[in-house]
Amino acid sequence: METIKLGSKGKDVAFAKENLARNGYQVDQSDLFDENMKIAVIDFQRKNGLGADGIIGYRTWEALLFSGRPVLEKLTEEDFNLMAQLLGCEAAALKAVQKVETGGRGGFFAPGKPTILFEGHTFWQQLKNRGINPNKYVKGNEDILYPKWETGHYKGGMKEYERLEKARSINREAADESASWGMFQIMGFNYKACDEKSVESFVTAMCESERKQLILSARFIKKGGMLPALIAKNWSEFALKYNGSGYKQNQYDKKLQSAYNSFKGK
Repeated sequence: METIKLGSKGKDVAFAKENLARNGYQVDQSDLFDENMKIAVIDFQRKNGLGADGIIGYRTWEALLFSGRPVLEKLTEEDFNLMAQLLGCEAAALKAVQKVETGGRGGFFAPGKPTILFEGHTFWQQLKNRGINPNKYVKGNEDILYPKWETGHYKGGMKEYERLEKARSINREAADESASWGMFQIMGFNYKACDEKSVESFVTAMCESERKQLILSARFIKKGGMLPALIAKNWSEFALKYNGSGYKQNQYDKKLQSAYNSFKGK
């Protein structure tokens, strides 16, 4: 969606008015951003904790599109379509990322327990970043604390929370930053790229709903410079930025292409 303001004209303005009306504002349904619309936008921004400047940019669009809609247990087709419209990408591309990240499973293991995977090598580095010597804590914690990535310690499912809680007993913040969260598996240390003030608020948001996980993931994709690659379906470029240089080892780009093709019926 384009940024729109007083004097703007076109289909985005008409769509914004449609969503303002859905949220209880009395605006006409023309395609002109007039003074009455600006007043409504400022009021909406204030009520939703946004900068009240009367301009509809990304965060105001985000709130406008998703507020006032019932929050269901699972993401709906409408959720994916609205987010794709906001980002300017295909819904099938977003679905492909989600399918590859969690194998098509949902964003929760159980109510209030988002899908996670704890990374012991990341925990090692996060402790070092805080001036904590990880070697002091290795004994008895070999399954959650190691200097290099390895697969042998993953337990999967709810048992990942056992690993997380064990790490939290050493340092909660470092532990939460060392797990990937939700249906798009975003690492906790990326909380700032999701426009969250702390990893604590990031985790709280991830616990809310699959829709909230989608919203945070979209922010991450946008702020992390991955959106152009997602729009172009340049899967190798997207995989590099989303998962790092090791993506080739897991054929992440090929998995994304295959998942996208499946959603497009190819």
